[in-house]
Amino acid sequence: MKFSQKLQHLAQKYSLLQAHKFSRIFTSLLVTSTLFYTLPARSQTSYLGINNGTGYNPDPTFTDRSIQQTKDLGIQLVRMGMDGVYGNREGASFNWSARDIVVNKYIQAGLRIHSTISPRHHVDRDSNYEQWKANYRYFVRNVMERYKGKIFYYIINNEPELDFGKGTMTAQQCVDMTRIAYETAKSIDPNIKIESPPPTSPSSYILKEMIDLGIDKVTDFIGIHAYGGQIREGEFGNPWRLLAARNIRKPVVVSESGTISSWYQGSSTERENYRKRWFVIFGQQLKRYGYNHALFFDLDNHGEWAISPNFNPTATYYQIQDLRLNKKFSNPGFELANNADNEWVHFDNDDVRLGASPNVAFICGDPNGARGGNCYARLDSGRASRGKQIFIRRILGDVPKNRNIKIGAWVYVNGGATATLKALGYDYLDGDAEISKTASQKNVWQYLEITVPISRYWAVVELGTSGTGNSGDYVKWDDVSVVTP
Repeated sequence: MKFSQKLQHLAQKYSLLQAHKFSRIFTSLLVTSTLFYTLPARSQTSYLGINNGTGYNPDPTFTDRSIQQTKDLGIQLVRMGMDGVYGNREGASFNWSARDIVVNKYIQAGLRIHSTISPRHHVDRDSNYEQWKANYRYFVRNVMERYKGKIFYYIINNEPELDFGKGTMTAQQCVDMTRIAYETAKSIDPNIKIESPPPTSPSSYILKEMIDLGIDKVTDFIGIHAYGGQIREGEFGNPWRLLAARNIRKPVVVSESGTISSWYQGSSTERENYRKRWFVIFGQQLKRYGYNHALFFDLDNHGEWAISPNFNPTATYYQIQDLRLNKKFSNPGFELANNADNEWVHFDNDDVRLGASPNVAFICGDPNGARGGNCYARLDSGRASRGKQIFIRRILGDVPKNRNIKIGAWVYVNGGATATLKALGYDYLDGDAEISKTASQKNVWQYLEITVPISRYWAVVELGTSGTGNSGDYVKWDDVSVVTP
């Protein structure tokens, strides 16, 4: 998306998201530690990617610098618009020279291209609908044949409900154009994957309309964008609920995601801290809802959106570099200090807390209160209002794909509190699915265990309770176990 387009996009998106601004998630943030830990160099992950400007700026030096920073971030996916190749009408000529250079540089660097091919920006939108479709079919076939064996993933259109000076698109038009791309791709190379037109948010009206019109039958992935408060509990799971209500099992992906510091209050440093914490929570939520993969917006251009403006890394850049979404489970008995950025993360309803929550404490030096050792996690139900959900979550990374694992935990329930062990995000075709077990005993340590079918290589474990408003009610969790075959 070009800078001028992104500015318009932001202005329109701002009004759409006003009710979901990030103050909704973070105004109650209580942070006791702003330590962010640096990891050594690591291999590239194909789970995460980033948007950059090489679609409209194919300059070789610019491309080289984009590649260097993408690899430095430890991510493997890059989104690139198929700009500047011409061929905008049926029978028109193409000019591939500049695009070939960019594509080949990405391939040589070991990066995977997700290319946008737009029926609005790349071809003439003829007033005759059949001609418009013919123009798009011509463009798509030529692009896919040109880059057969090099580009295996195409994104159809971009935020179709917004104008961008090219007119909006209806859900039916989106389905028709996606069908053209899907059928063309499968005829050229069955390994090419198609992402449906990603709307502005997980709750966009056009997503529901496209699903109702059968977009799942002509795409490999359901695409969305997610910004700011759209990643909070509930809303980020909306695509899965739409699919499940229609008995559709399809992977969902995020091809744009991010936030900007001006959406927050405080000093420039505080605003940037809020911004980088957003990416920590985004990583947690991606796994919690079983998203197939995600791309950040944006690397180096687009004003405030850039995490490395003019290739000068920000604090957010380094936070993304340090995301640990495939970390193996450790510290089962809470005997070591918890890093609330990427180990047990605190949640209170739809608020996400990094650091201390008034309702969560990691207690150490109390062998009489622990089931084993000296430490445990305590969730104070009595301090929270009745019905308020309180829980801590942790990503279980690097677990065996297509196998059952057993997740267990010991819990002690006092007073009128309740306690539930959950597994989330384990089914990448139904991200809202969960498996749970609730404690049935009081004032005694009870072992809870659930069997979880892993569809990819992760799950998210949740240890939770709910508020009672009765002083003295609490839950203690200890000795979490993960047993793999």
